[in-house]
Amino acid sequence: MMTNDSKLDDLKNKAAELGNELTSKAKEAYLEGEKVIDDLKHKASEVKLEGEKTLDHLKKDVEAKQANGKVVVEEKIDTVKDKAADLQNKAHEKLEQLKTEASHKLDEAKLKAHELKHEASVKLDEIKVQATEKIDELKKKATETINSFKSNDKD
Repeated sequence: MMTNDSKLDDLKNKAAELGNELTSKAKEAYLEGEKVIDDLKHKASEVKLEGEKTLDHLKKDVEAKQANGKVVVEEKIDTVKDKAADLQNKAHEKLEQLKTEASHKLDEAKLKAHELKHEASVKLDEIKVQATEKIDELKKKATETINSFKSNDKD
């Protein structure tokens, strides 16, 4: 049978573990977000480099084929723009997904904290009842002992 102190300690430990788990999950979500941002920066640099290479090729093409060059340039610019827009959309989707996951994890943690708080409140109420019963019992014994001394003094 667990003592009231150990029950309370157990609840405190559960609350601390929940806090640690929440902190860990928040750090995981933060690190995932940073990784996504780093990946996006890397991809953006690749797209920029590819765009610069494409522009270099385009300049040569334009010099060689003035009439044809304009159409080719527009197509390649559109391709680069499409890739950039696609990359931006993917980054936005991933960020929204991470926000949603973090929100769900936070909601779960809040629910667990509420459950632990309720459980602790119930346990505390039980302890208060037990303490009151014990105090009443001790008062009764003390009164009996005092009355016994008084009756012995009368004899």
